[in-house]
Amino acid sequence: MFCPAFGGHPVDRAEYLALLPIQDSNGRLFAALAESPDGVPEGVCVGVLAVDPFRPVGPFLETLRRFGVQAVANFPTTALFDGETGETLRGVGLGAEREVSFLEQAACAGFAVTGFAADADIGRRLRAAGAGRLVVHPGAATGDPLRDAEAVANAAAVAAELRGEGGGPVLLYRPAGFEDHHDVMRRAADGLVLPPDAGHSNRP
Repeated sequence: MFCPAFGGHPVDRAEYLALLPIQDSNGRLFAALAESPDGVPEGVCVGVLAVDPFRPVGPFLETLRRFGVQAVANFPTTALFDGETGETLRGVGLGAEREVSFLEQAACAGFAVTGFAADADIGRRLRAAGAGRLVVHPGAATGDPLRDAEAVANAAAVAAELRGEGGGPVLLYRPAGFEDHHDVMRRAADGLVLPPDAGHSNRP
């Protein structure tokens, strides 16, 4: 996965910072794509801020296509936020609903789609919108061993539920702070997505 929005930030805070209005995350993506003379290698999925309020989806997707992008994911994702912050984002139309809509339009435009979700319901909706694979996000690490273990267990349960329904691979995102749970998470899914390093992520 290619996600320049994370570049230059501490790994444990990069996802938060990429979602906040302290930078133009999709602008950073365009700049990085413009600096790649050979375009995006085949098979590389590009992480986009799918709730960008300043870029209409149609022209945005056309710009990605001109850069040779063939696959997109809603990453960074607002699935990171829960509680009051998550409710606020949903209330102003910048939550999971917006991400589902973006990916549905991307799929209709011919892009391969990877959908990040925090729960099974959104995962199903992303599948229905055209996501060929899903990535279950456990949320941010808290530093509390019990709470983080519970988050891993919940994410593993969501992954198991979605895998049982068929419809494509189901991966788990292993954010910074969950390194001690790597093996458990790996066994619970079809693969792991790791935090981007210098803008790139991978699936071991």
